Amino acid sequence: MKPKSFLFIILLLLSGLAKAQTKPWTFRQCLDTALQRNISVNQSRMSNELEKVNLEQSKANRIPSLSANASEALNVGKSINPTTNSFVTESYHSTNLGVSSSYNLFNGLQNANSIRQNRLNVQAGQYDIEKAKNDVTLNITTGYLQVLFVYEILSAAKSQEAATLAQVDRTEKMVNAGKSPESDLLQIKSQLATDNLAVITAQNNLDLAKVTLMQLMEIPITDNFEIEVPVMDEPSAVVLQTNAEIYQKSLAVQPQITSASLKTNSAEMGLKISEGARWPHVNLGANLNTNYASSRKKGTSVNPEGYPFYEQIWDNIGQSFSMGISIPIYSNRQIKSGIDMAKINLITTKLNEQNTKNILRKSVEQTYTDLKSAIKKYEATKQQLAAVESVYKNAEKKYTVGVMSATDFLIQKNNFTQSQSGLIQAKYDYIFKSKILDFYQGMAIQF
Repeated sequence: MKPKSFLFIILLLLSGLAKAQTKPWTFRQCLDTALQRNISVNQSRMSNELEKVNLEQSKANRIPSLSANASEALNVGKSINPTTNSFVTESYHSTNLGVSSSYNLFNGLQNANSIRQNRLNVQAGQYDIEKAKNDVTLNITTGYLQVLFVYEILSAAKSQEAATLAQVDRTEKMVNAGKSPESDLLQIKSQLATDNLAVITAQNNLDLAKVTLMQLMEIPITDNFEIEVPVMDEPSAVVLQTNAEIYQKSLAVQPQITSASLKTNSAEMGLKISEGARWPHVNLGANLNTNYASSRKKGTSVNPEGYPFYEQIWDNIGQSFSMGISIPIYSNRQIKSGIDMAKINLITTKLNEQNTKNILRKSVEQTYTDLKSAIKKYEATKQQLAAVESVYKNAEKKYTVGVMSATDFLIQKNNFTQSQSGLIQAKYDYIFKSKILDFYQGMAIQF
């Protein structure tokens, strides 16, 4: 390949990479990235994996256990032959082999209740994951809207800067023509410097808002990060549902409510498990054993013969079966203390469940009230901006023809700028409150 062709390909690849890096992020992409990388969400997933392990273990506890054992010993001096139970004085080696099994026949339903409890814990853990995802979603929504808000503030600031720059040019011509005093030009230039500062401040705020959003997404900070600016619908001034209706819907769909309820049920199972310790425990057991000793012989003492290993192993097989019952009479108060602690834990989880509902209710009530206030503020600010804009345009015409001083004109201009910023703030405040209230009702946040 020619060097020029190779260089051309490299430049094309770098150009494509640069375009890919500057492609605006959509809200969905920001949210998906945050959900994938967020530490709290992944920690919740790992906690739930532990609960699944506990569930599988509690299920396995219903299965009989099985174990095998083997031992090899070298005996020196006088000892008892394990195969004949007779004393021998010679040195020999012996082998013992065995298989044993035990089964818990009854333990106060502790196994069954443990399975139910662990199954409830797994289900609660799944809803805890959803709660962690919801927290991330709200944070990303806040960060995304903050970037959009500052975008509009920056755009408005640049528009005002451009308008002031045009006024500086116009005022210079009027001063040169002797139609305006030089003090008007100085005031307009001062306003231009103020507008320049407003643009710089808005740009700095935009950079900070982007950094915050990128940190929420758990991605490295980059200078070419941009988000997609969606088309925002005009805010509606109507709330079609009551506060109580929204709260009832949120109770049915919010994962923290379901998780708290499942944890209460789990605590009830925990109490039953503790009470099961009062019942007698019944166990079944079975053993299969055999052994070998090199000192054992076949035949008579006058004419002994060797006793092969495998033959001894087969001939010495023995089995045993057992059933045992354990009746708790006094356990140094351990059983009663376990029951008392389980009762306290149940009361605590019930209080936590009610507290979770109260927190949700207060959040819905606060957001509902804030939304109504935001609607009123948006409508009032929109009317104010319309009125101030009319006054500003009229003042701009008067200043252009030289019948209004620069001081009076700048007062109207600043009023217009403040009203613009106020409307943008009221707009995004309304959008945020509206999105949050919809989210409480189980609606996905979209832009």
